Amino acid sequence: MSSQQAVSLGSLEADLGISRVELLLIIRELGIEPIRRGMRTLVRQEETGLIYDHLGRDNPKAPLVAEVVTVDSNSSHHELVTTETNTEQPFQDDVRKYSKLRLLREKIELLHLLKTTKIELSSHEICSLLEVKRLPQTVQLSSGQLGFRRMGLEFERIHRAGQRTAWLIKKPTNH
Repeated sequence: MSSQQAVSLGSLEADLGISRVELLLIIRELGIEPIRRGMRTLVRQEETGLIYDHLGRDNPKAPLVAEVVTVDSNSSHHELVTTETNTEQPFQDDVRKYSKLRLLREKIELLHLLKTTKIELSSHEICSLLEVKRLPQTVQLSSGQLGFRRMGLEFERIHRAGQRTAWLIKKPTNH
């Protein structure tokens, strides 16, 4: 096998300023096959351009070219002079709403993926995903197992060897 240059997902996350989940969703959407070496996940160097293009960004390694322009507020080019007003506040509110909606959409997609692939998560991972400090009290689910209901899904408790608890996400069954 010939040696190929590869970039770790950690360095891509830092360069792009996005989370691991977002990066993995983008990689899956673009059909990029990541390289796994032990505990590390890498992407081929030539495929990183696809990720940058998908996000509408240039490669951050490219040099930045800027021109400094000074504007005199008394000049006739008054349209270049900006004054601070509160017109940015509605824009920032819209950005916050959009980002919250995007995070909710990503969380829903991740829950759907976990439900369909039947991947088991630890209690800590479930708390992080649901953004709670403690898991809710367990009750008898429609499947007869112990667990809890949240966001229209059932989180079934599975006991593993070594006093470990795992959770499986399922769609509620109606009897």
